[in-house]
Amino acid sequence: MKKRIIALSVAAAVGGLAGSAMAQSPNPGEVLVFNPAGVGHIQYIPYFSTQAGNVTAINIVNTDTKNGKVLKVRFRGASNSDDVYDFQVFLSPGDVWTAGISQNGDGRSQLATADNSCTLPVNVNGAFITGRISTKGGVAETREGYVEILTMADIVDEDSFNRKDLFDTVKHDAGVPECDFDILKELTQESAFSYMSVPTTGLFANWTIINVANVFAYSGEAAAIEARDSSGNAAYGQLVYWDQRSSSLTPAQAAPYTADPLITGGLIAAARYDLPDLSTPYLPQPLSGSSTCPNCQAKNLSDAIAAAEVAAEFYSEATLGGQTDWVISFPTRRYFAAVQYGTTDKAIFNTSSDNVYFTSADMELGNAGNGGQVYQLCSKLGAGAVAFYDREETPTESDDIVISPGTPLTLSVCGEVAVLGINNASAADSATFGSVARANVENGFVEGWGSITVPAKAPVYGPGPTEAYGLPMLLRQFTRVNNTETDVYYGLSYTGRVIQKGYLAP
Repeated sequence: MKKRIIALSVAAAVGGLAGSAMAQSPNPGEVLVFNPAGVGHIQYIPYFSTQAGNVTAINIVNTDTKNGKVLKVRFRGASNSDDVYDFQVFLSPGDVWTAGISQNGDGRSQLATADNSCTLPVNVNGAFITGRISTKGGVAETREGYVEILTMADIVDEDSFNRKDLFDTVKHDAGVPECDFDILKELTQESAFSYMSVPTTGLFANWTIINVANVFAYSGEAAAIEARDSSGNAAYGQLVYWDQRSSSLTPAQAAPYTADPLITGGLIAAARYDLPDLSTPYLPQPLSGSSTCPNCQAKNLSDAIAAAEVAAEFYSEATLGGQTDWVISFPTRRYFAAVQYGTTDKAIFNTSSDNVYFTSADMELGNAGNGGQVYQLCSKLGAGAVAFYDREETPTESDDIVISPGTPLTLSVCGEVAVLGINNASAADSATFGSVARANVENGFVEGWGSITVPAKAPVYGPGPTEAYGLPMLLRQFTRVNNTETDVYYGLSYTGRVIQKGYLAP
């Protein structure tokens, strides 16, 4: 296919593609929202696991039958959101991309896909990368975490600039796209404007955790983030394409595009493939008080899912092999608090005024008192944060959450994807087999429901009542039950409920 060469006046060699001079649809995004319908520009899969025979399958669907999508797919570890694997996927209109994540022979997670959709690099099959995880945690740090999927741009069927070339090479013909590498390799920061258009909505994703040996499966949907205009209609976002090259980024070059304190502080060697992330400004025309900078965007996404109290059920009937894990994930914590690994691990905080959830006063490294690992950050909730009730309304309260083994003095939730076992400290015989950031609570009941409450604190800026900020968190329940006659396990998974939303600062 002949490639169109057009002289372009574009951004400097290093710089984000924030916005575009291209023709745009009439409604620029002004606010980012979590869309309960599940469709959006960005998808967040709250948990993947390859522990104890678990295999995680993910499906990403482009419901836009007119435009293709350029996606950034990033897997982050459960302890501190360290990047363990990332790449780009090019979906054609109406396309689906699928992959499976399993454990390889050396204990790392590995990704395998036979999907025909174009990717960069061309082959994305391989073992997860350990360069940024804690050596204290080892390869187990690749076996649990979460997934970010960001639409960086649309691929449009327009006979202008180089857009037609990109559209044609990713479009499936008899089920197979051309994936012309001569075209795909031109998608650098300097040339991407000419090949792409601003991102629109239409993405959804699902996940399934399957354990063949134990004959059970869990499944669920990704959380969807959508750019909308002031009337609540789906809108277009910024063109936020960053290429998949390993060219280095200085802290000053990265700072306009990420709130990650390890990157902006120069504490890890950042590269172009580190962008975009969930804090990269995504709105062309933000409303007053909305996302106008990386810190602002991370804060506003945090506000959208901040919860002061969340609740879920549990079932732990021993005669039926009942086990329940609650998985608590914090999608935005990395942009406000991280860990610099070393001989002595160090907590690093974003000190901007937008950090109202994950400050040095609210968090601490794992220690003997809170039961966390020394390289994990833990949110301090205090005594009485967990309450349980059996099926007949009988209440109990406990402040005895621990990451086993450990002897806690205060209640903490450690890790960015924390697995909370209910009446079961053993990862080897639990609902998820989660062990990277595992905690446990014994409530004395066999079945019922419980809640986690984030203690209230006064606003740190601006007018407003003294309310709970809450924490930006998503809760999911995993329950495993054994059919004692057939010795087959069944897996049940439910979304946790928000009983009280967090305080939204003015």
